[in-house]
Amino acid sequence: MKLKITWLTLFLMVATQSYGQYGDGRYTFVFLNTNPDRAELPKEQVDSLQAGHLANINRLVKEKKMIAAGPFYTGGGIFLFDTNMADTEAVLSSDPAISAGRFELEVYPFDLMEGELCTLWHKDEADVEMTTYYFVRFEPNKDNENIDGVKTNRFTENLLKELKGKYKDKAELVGAINLNTNEGQIIIYKSDQEGGIEELFANHELVKKGLMTYYHRQIYFPKGIFCED
Repeated sequence: MKLKITWLTLFLMVATQSYGQYGDGRYTFVFLNTNPDRAELPKEQVDSLQAGHLANINRLVKEKKMIAAGPFYTGGGIFLFDTNMADTEAVLSSDPAISAGRFELEVYPFDLMEGELCTLWHKDEADVEMTTYYFVRFEPNKDNENIDGVKTNRFTENLLKELKGKYKDKAELVGAINLNTNEGQIIIYKSDQEGGIEELFANHELVKKGLMTYYHRQIYFPKGIFCED
């Protein structure tokens, strides 16, 4: 009996080959998504929660638990921790803004796809330079029944090659992260081109096949975390 192989079967056969996941997820990545159902509070209370939020970030950095934090220009932000999932989750409630329900959290173990992380723990807060980067998140489409069979990092690796090749005059890779257990990838890059190079990320092979979604934002983030100049 002949086996009929469709394009989707062939695609999944290639996609499910064994590809390394970079490590054991020693770091933890936290998305702080603005909670659309957060309570309406007086301005002074919001300001107080924000002040406590920033003070808690500084404390966790000084305790050498948090590597970095940064806000998106559209609201919300991210944390990078040098702790495992359990230790990270244990300290998140110490943030008054989180405890007050201002954010909806996503917490994932992660490893670097390329390069390394450099902590800035040796620097005084005033000496840490903040800058604007472009931030891209690729996320598996959990509603698609075929996604469980796809090692998504492989396809993002192909896109990184294009970023460092065809697009090298338009953008520079800063950092690339793999969220473990196939939860997607993150690319951070800098570009002098107005609006960045979003067209590259829209052409991600799995995005075009409906197996992943992505968003492209700007983030205000400490310079040097990915050992960049």
